[in-house]
Amino acid sequence: MVFQISLKAARVNADLEQEEAAKEIGVTAKTLSNYERGITAIPGHLLKKAAKIYKIPEENIRLPIVDDGEYDDEFFLHASTV
Repeated sequence: MVFQISLKAARVNADLEQEEAAKEIGVTAKTLSNYERGITAIPGHLLKKAAKIYKIPEENIRLPIVDDGEYDDEFFLHASTV
C-alpha cells in the first residue's frame, strides 16, 4: 500500500505558498486552490509537474473525487481506445 497525502499537504510539505507553487506549475493561485479543494480535476500533465516541484512521487498524492454531475465523453472515448 502506498502512503498518500493530499495535493495541498504535498505543497505545504514542500514549504511552498499557494501563489508560489501556482506560478511554478503554470496556473493561477485560484486554479491551484480549486485543484486542492476538489472543485476542478487537475490535468495529468500538471499533476506530474506539481509532483516534481513538490519532490514527491505522483502516486503518493491523493486526489479528491471531482463530481460536477457531468461526464467527460471525450475522456471516455480516448480511454476506451487505449
